[in-house]
Amino acid sequence: MTTFRVRAIHTARVTELTFGKKTFPSALLKQPIQKEMYLTYTGLAEDEQTPEHHGGTEKALCLYPYDHYSFWDGWMEMHDGAALFGENITTEGLNERNTHIGDRFEFGEAIIEVTEPRQPCFKIAAKYNKPELIVRMRESGFTGFYFRVVKEGTVRPGDGLTLLERDPAGVSVQEVNELLFSSTPTSVQYDHVLKAKALSKTLRPTLMAKRNQL
Repeated sequence: MTTFRVRAIHTARVTELTFGKKTFPSALLKQPIQKEMYLTYTGLAEDEQTPEHHGGTEKALCLYPYDHYSFWDGWMEMHDGAALFGENITTEGLNERNTHIGDRFEFGEAIIEVTEPRQPCFKIAAKYNKPELIVRMRESGFTGFYFRVVKEGTVRPGDGLTLLERDPAGVSVQEVNELLFSSTPTSVQYDHVLKAKALSKTLRPTLMAKRNQL
């Protein structure tokens, strides 16, 4: 079995943040945990999420690849030791192209399953004072992605992600991104992505409705 390194596990409480002229509630400023923590069906025990974009069982845990950090370095200000885009786990070796919707991983005592890409929001752009960040993230495909928790359990700093099984549909996170960000999506793209039974229960109805409008 292949195990991918988790550089850090991050959490934060929701607070009122002000970046420039924007003020909003967010748990974007996540910091690494230093102790073991329980991972529940709705996320890490000491992590909070703003429900309009994140959280719930279908977006319990957010991953962003450390491999992409170099892409952003120099283009915007980065802070050592902090989660670049407010992700819960920062990993090495996993990315949107080699990870599929429905892939399952052992994470400490827990088991997690990929559900959908992370869709960039204005809060990230506001944090870095980079209005064009959202477009840059979409064009690069460097979005990160979400997991649901299949089995709850304790996780600890130093725990890796061990691949347990690949989803048979073989729909990569990148393929979902290409569908979501395409200006002219095709029925073939929709049909392929919708083959992934593990696709989040929040995203699937939206894609099915758009498919039916073609």
